[in-house]
Amino acid sequence: MSVSLLDRSWDEALDTIASYGVRYLEANAGGHIPKDHFDPLALVADGDALRRFRKSLESRGLRICAFGCYGNPVHPMEERRTRAHDDFVATCQLASELGVDRVSVISGCPAGGPHDRAPNWIINSIYPDFANAYRWQWEECLIPYWQRAAEVADRYGVRICVEPHGGDMVYNTETFFRLRDAVGPTVGANFDPSHLFWMGVDALEMIADLGDAIYYTHAKDVSFEPAVVRRQGLVPAGDFADWGGRSWHYRAIGFGHPESFWREFVTALRRAGYDDVVVIELEEPFMSTTDALSASVANLRAVLPADPFPQGNWFDSYRWVPAEIE
Repeated sequence: MSVSLLDRSWDEALDTIASYGVRYLEANAGGHIPKDHFDPLALVADGDALRRFRKSLESRGLRICAFGCYGNPVHPMEERRTRAHDDFVATCQLASELGVDRVSVISGCPAGGPHDRAPNWIINSIYPDFANAYRWQWEECLIPYWQRAAEVADRYGVRICVEPHGGDMVYNTETFFRLRDAVGPTVGANFDPSHLFWMGVDALEMIADLGDAIYYTHAKDVSFEPAVVRRQGLVPAGDFADWGGRSWHYRAIGFGHPESFWREFVTALRRAGYDDVVVIELEEPFMSTTDALSASVANLRAVLPADPFPQGNWFDSYRWVPAEIE
């Protein structure tokens, strides 16, 4: 993901990606992500800028497998909603111009009611008193927005890949399918196991449940601090950057879960019918970007198959004839 390399310019980021032999990238700008690398609104409005952007990829042998636009298009403040939506529309148009058929998003989180000014992530199962606010969020905000957004995506020939993410309305299997059932197959899943680890979800079982609704995949690891988990649980109340006080941390691949997990991860994806890119995302607090990227590329390359999913299997090549029954 290009957002993992915001510490350098766009050209420097592309040079870094290409230097590892990586062939695909997810290009990120808009929504919550700064537009330091590119601005989708500016690119779709300027043909020369778009040609330079395309050339920056082609000259390095890189292809964009998805655009990422992670904003909150159901934010209670109209200015924030409008900005997130405008970025999404421009990103869909940009994807279409460059022949990219996926735009990855998060579902967003609305207020708890029509007069609130802050997003409110409601866990509906905790109190019955939350029911009306939760219904309002889904029926008046989330579903209507993503139905309109799917019309935009359809117009530009792209699929919407929603990443289940804590703090957003879509965060597990149940909430993902609630949105998809309401909107239709333009919406699929961007499967990222990291957000599931700290919520106690078995990532491999969720892959099986999602099946062919998986349109795209991220790879990011999580490590746990057992002593903090015992004292504070998996949802501590400290600040995001309180690295010493957190019960879990996002990590480079292999620094939270062993290679055996990532082998099963790849196998589970193939069992579910997904045989496509796996995109590295970095939010590593304890290593430099260079160290985290080097480790992630090496550990992921060790488990990823080099060849496409096989047609048939090893048994077919022997052409064994069953023995006759006498």
